[in-house]
Amino acid sequence: MRSLFISCLIFLFFIPPHVFSQDKPEKKVTQMDVFDLFLSKEKREKLHGAMVEIKPYKFYISAFPFIGYNPALGLCAGATINPAIYFGDISKTPISAFAINVNITTKLQVLLSFRSSVFTRNADLFLKGDWRFYFYSQPTYGLGSDIVGADSSNWIIHTGDVGYSVTNVAEPMKFFYVRLYETVNKRLVGHFYLGVGYHLDSYFKIVDQYTDTTVKPVRISQHYLYSKEYGFNPEQYTTSGLVLSILYDSRDNSIRPTRGIYACLTPRFNFTFLGSTKNSIAVHVEFKSFIGLSRKNPAHLIAFWFQGYFLLGGKSGYLDLPAIGWDTYGRTGRGYVQGRIRGINFLYGEAEYRFPISKYTRILSGVVFINATTCDSDNKEVSLFEYIAPAAGAGLRVMLNKKSLSNLTIDLGFGLNGSKGLFLNVNETF
Repeated sequence: MRSLFISCLIFLFFIPPHVFSQDKPEKKVTQMDVFDLFLSKEKREKLHGAMVEIKPYKFYISAFPFIGYNPALGLCAGATINPAIYFGDISKTPISAFAINVNITTKLQVLLSFRSSVFTRNADLFLKGDWRFYFYSQPTYGLGSDIVGADSSNWIIHTGDVGYSVTNVAEPMKFFYVRLYETVNKRLVGHFYLGVGYHLDSYFKIVDQYTDTTVKPVRISQHYLYSKEYGFNPEQYTTSGLVLSILYDSRDNSIRPTRGIYACLTPRFNFTFLGSTKNSIAVHVEFKSFIGLSRKNPAHLIAFWFQGYFLLGGKSGYLDLPAIGWDTYGRTGRGYVQGRIRGINFLYGEAEYRFPISKYTRILSGVVFINATTCDSDNKEVSLFEYIAPAAGAGLRVMLNKKSLSNLTIDLGFGLNGSKGLFLNVNETF
């Protein structure tokens, strides 16, 4: 298993960025979205082969309301809104995308988030943002990728921020969380960027619902043990630091890429004089590759995704350690709930085969995917690559906005020990 995982990562880095079958180009291309289905038959027929008119400086908005239930949060209701816009000539300026999420639950949980990926005119600057405010409930499950304890057989409704799993190792917690990430990247030449930014993660009013020293035997959570061992207040801590960004982005569309490469190296330097509880140095590595399989339909492709988080020095607070579902858009680890796998150093890889379903309208398409996660624990009882947690599944894509190429994603994922879930989002997983 370990050698297979390493081989997949090597393949991911060295595979050529563009591979096409010998299909002949199609002269007429139709791209419709779900709203075109409400048009008359005559108007729909006129759309076949017609160019999709896209204008700069105009917002193209996709939105999706949702309602669900899970044991930790109760009844959940909310919406995700995804505006997209070109801030310049569309032939020279990549599309800019925003994601606004609002979740409110009957147990008085509030989750607000705003993510952004902005290209200025002619792609001179690339700004990345991730701002969040959560009043949240989420259990932790210990450190390391050795999945122990059978997960609940209940289905999970997952929106990138909401997820809960009942296991015999779950340690329930409540907390307030503020994230403020903003990075400004300047284009140097071609698709290469260099940038700087600021990252803040602050957890406060943490309520450890598992730890109880008044009972026998005493119950102590992994969060409490970790915090006490490394000098963190179990009720609050902050990680605040400066980041550097070395970035390459040749994707044709950041919302629904069909070709190109995205690669980013982001060292983060956390300092107490900036408000960090402790000094630390960490680095985040991310790589995506999109390989077209057909000239007739660019929606037919193979995509690869890799992420790595490494703590190079110092200590981070327990909840600030890398975990599945806590990436920018909450997409890692389909098959597991958010936070199910957490570690000091963290590696994640995923491959996805994307294929068209509705040839005429191109409204529907599908995916099959496989992913794997490995991470270690603080005491090295679990080392990197000692345990690998795989997951796999399939999904449906529904085009919501043909001008921004935003789509609704519906995935079924299956992991180890009975873990499974229904994952709903807007825009491609990566």
